[in-house]
Amino acid sequence: MVKRHFLSKRETKEYKELLDSFGISVESKTLEIEENDHSIIFDGPVPILVKFQEKWLPTLKIMKSKNFPKVIIDQGAYEGIKNGANLYAAGVKNVVGILRKGQTCIIEDAVGRQVGSASVESEGADILNKVRGSYLKVYELYK
Repeated sequence: MVKRHFLSKRETKEYKELLDSFGISVESKTLEIEENDHSIIFDGPVPILVKFQEKWLPTLKIMKSKNFPKVIIDQGAYEGIKNGANLYAAGVKNVVGILRKGQTCIIEDAVGRQVGSASVESEGADILNKVRGSYLKVYELYK
């Protein structure tokens, strides 16, 4: 059973400050949280934050509307991340925008479908230059 409830004014303020740190602002005065096997914060019907490994990160839905950087991946990388793998630099075909370690980005497959979100775990230049071991951690995936 899904539990969803409104956040207090204090909690809403805290999450809005977190959103600001990602360069995202919301107009709503109230936010809702859905807690089940994973937690999601909503601004009305729009999921805006998802909890991944005890950290709140922006959802693909909100990043798409805010022009976040994108990584375009090859089919082999897509097959790997569908099976739970991290996204390594070798599978990145192209980058649109600037990747910075600690930020988040949109994952797009070779045919242009936005398939997920990842946190950038290595320096953006290392990912672009295909430095061995450079990767992104996938935290949201649409199969």
